[in-house]
Amino acid sequence: MTTNNDPIFNCIHQLETLLFHDDMLKKIESHPLINLRDQLQKIDDEWDIRTIDENQKRMSTLNYFEINSFSHFIKRYSSIIPSNLLEALFDAIRFQMYINMAIYPVLCDYYFDLSLTYLINDSTINYLINKKHILSNMDEYFLHLFASIGARSLYTRRGISYSIFVSHKNIPTFFQLNNSTERLLQAFITYINNYFLNNDQQSQVYTSIFKWILNMTDIYGFVPYFVQIGYPNAILQWISIERDHIKYISLESWSCIINILHNLARHPIGVKALNELKMIDSIKQWKEQYLSESSVIDYNEDDKDIRMAYYLLYAKLLEPKELKNESVSNIQTILDYILEQTMKAFDSVDLTCGPYNVCEYLEGLVKLVVNDALLTYIISRDNIYELFIEKFLLFNNICESTVLNTIICSSLYTIFWSISFLSEYSIKLKLNNEFLSFVEQRAKNQSNDEYELDMKRAAKGILFNLDCIQMDIQPIEDNHNHDDDDDNQIKVMISYSHKDAKFCKNLVTKIQEHYQGDIWVDFNKLSPPYEDDWEEIAKAITQCNVIVMIVTENYCGSKSCRREVVHADKRNKRMVPVYIGKDYIPEDWFEIRAGSATWVRFGGEKNDEEVMETLLGLITVRDEVPQNNNKLAYSHGSHLKLKSKSEIDSNTITNIQTIETSSLHVNTNPIIEISDIQLQSNLTVSDIIPTSPIEQWTCEEVQQWLHLPPSTLQLSSGRALLTYMKLLSHDDAQYDEYEHRMRDHCVSREQFSNLISSFTSILSLNDAQTISTKLPDQWTRNDIKYWFQQNHLSDYLLNALNFIDGSQLIIYGQLIIDSPLRIEEEYNRLRNKIGKDLFHLDEYSRFLSGLKKLVNQSRLKEESALCNIL
Repeated sequence: MTTNNDPIFNCIHQLETLLFHDDMLKKIESHPLINLRDQLQKIDDEWDIRTIDENQKRMSTLNYFEINSFSHFIKRYSSIIPSNLLEALFDAIRFQMYINMAIYPVLCDYYFDLSLTYLINDSTINYLINKKHILSNMDEYFLHLFASIGARSLYTRRGISYSIFVSHKNIPTFFQLNNSTERLLQAFITYINNYFLNNDQQSQVYTSIFKWILNMTDIYGFVPYFVQIGYPNAILQWISIERDHIKYISLESWSCIINILHNLARHPIGVKALNELKMIDSIKQWKEQYLSESSVIDYNEDDKDIRMAYYLLYAKLLEPKELKNESVSNIQTILDYILEQTMKAFDSVDLTCGPYNVCEYLEGLVKLVVNDALLTYIISRDNIYELFIEKFLLFNNICESTVLNTIICSSLYTIFWSISFLSEYSIKLKLNNEFLSFVEQRAKNQSNDEYELDMKRAAKGILFNLDCIQMDIQPIEDNHNHDDDDDNQIKVMISYSHKDAKFCKNLVTKIQEHYQGDIWVDFNKLSPPYEDDWEEIAKAITQCNVIVMIVTENYCGSKSCRREVVHADKRNKRMVPVYIGKDYIPEDWFEIRAGSATWVRFGGEKNDEEVMETLLGLITVRDEVPQNNNKLAYSHGSHLKLKSKSEIDSNTITNIQTIETSSLHVNTNPIIEISDIQLQSNLTVSDIIPTSPIEQWTCEEVQQWLHLPPSTLQLSSGRALLTYMKLLSHDDAQYDEYEHRMRDHCVSREQFSNLISSFTSILSLNDAQTISTKLPDQWTRNDIKYWFQQNHLSDYLLNALNFIDGSQLIIYGQLIIDSPLRIEEEYNRLRNKIGKDLFHLDEYSRFLSGLKKLVNQSRLKEESALCNIL
């Protein structure tokens, strides 16, 4: 059946002819209005005969006619209706529809269709495009009415079922991009351009259109439509106009525009489009004009809302490097406000507070917590950590009930993944059995749902950080005598960010041209998605000899990459960072974990061939000591006294291979260039330091060993060196020494990290003999004190426990480590005894780790002794 033969369509067409020729009241034999009534009655009586689609098409045509009829009558008699009454009439109709939707939410679909019918009408679009030539207040009234109805229907629908707004899979069908809707979206841009360029004062109408666009882009699946039409470019032009040229832009309009940008940034397509336009630079400039302290506009309480919209957008667009450099002081106020709104949203029935759902606040926090300083500030706020734990447990139980609950749960998993990197909170998480139970279950989930995969990835990351994943992984056994050319015995693992995949693949190809050993890289060993095989990645890290890390902004900004570095560091793996670009400096967390590692840099002063030669040399060098931690590879000392080759015990130099510097120029230690010396044999640290004990070193020997200018560090004797090293045994002391003195002497972070690493090595050689030959239960008080220093434990803890000998330490350890309840109780007891400001979870974690090793060592000795007796 065609519409031309449809009796209702024919009746409407006849009525339109009579209406626009002012013949509606003309007496005719068969009036089309009477015929229309009869046809509608027939449809009502025979409802089951026709399909829903057929009836919807008829009603849409009828709605269009009713709108036109109403418009025609109003325009005809508007000249005799006072303007205030006319405005009141339209407002009354609008508010009546608002109330109807609030009482009967099912009407939202009808009212949205009604508004869209008017908006896509040719006459409406022509008005939007040519407004400057067609000045009609009546058109503005109608435009404001129907844009407002459409916006309110979306807003009300959002309160009923927010899941359809955030779903990534199910795109609503009540609005689809076709020729008519595409023309409408383009016409809105043209109309709003007039607002900005001509300083049009009728802001009420523009605000209703902004709200319509805002609520439409609030639906995740609709964002690509607006990107395709060109809204990112249009908004860039709007916010780039100098403030002096815009007089009538209201705060409400600006709030809508920033929130529209925020909605676009929720979708990867939107983020890509906005970043290609460098939108973050433009919104910074906009903020300086409209939200700066000197702004003459008094935003009052609304200032917080628009600032929050700005910072949520800012976080979504910010690159990892910029976000990690953001200081707490810069955004402390807005952070506090976001956290306050998050708590209120969690407490509300519909999980909303202000203009946002709690999932939007959490999405902002997820992006912000990649900055360790911001994360620490957030979870140190009163009750925030407890709130996150409470909601994590709650939403794990109801995760699958709605899409919204799944998204909230996914965000909480990502936040706790970040928290699990902090040692102060890792023990808390590890002791929370209910938390761990949910995480372990999620890590085993086999669903391919987007959010389920995100949660599974985060769950595995949490378990790795908490050392809760048990795998049967055996480290490489190195029981063979290696020849210098036996490269095949070395296993290499490549760690990189998938955003740097192109560079990684090129690098692996280059390495394989010269190196025939085993290279483990995920795209050769695993099936996509690679990050889901964390057990395999962990196994590769554990079983490799050397890890080549492609360290970039992407790498340092990736939780997965950070987890790999932590996993490698805990297993004392040799790392070779590969930097790209002459100016790139890795982030602090990486320098802490791998700052003393030998690195290479592509794009620096050396050409790529030289850098590759250096990298190959670092891959093939053997400097790991699997069985004797006292035999350390060392490269300190062109000016130090060396034992002669005949004096070196051959039993102490196994498994160490030096770098031939004639063809390899490596910055093994930024304090000393290897190219300064030529090591002709395999040496240990004890072979390249003065032969006398450190306490007996002279000032000259100290300075030779330090290889630092006297103006940087002047120590008068070996005793002074020992005292200085022990003063720097704590992280806070190291930080203060670097920030307040070493930096002023042009010592880089890497140089200082290597200096601290050298201190650790030399202290180990100096003090290890005092306890290496004794069983822990035979230790003296001094031996216990040295053990505390080795594990970076404070004198406060040592004095609080006051062990007299090693047997007391071992008995204490046996009582504590086998009981999770005692672990928690002992932490609280020690913290109350020492002081909450002096004793924290990170130190307690180190203490427990050391105790566990001692107890296991003691038990092994006892078992061995028992076996010998039997």
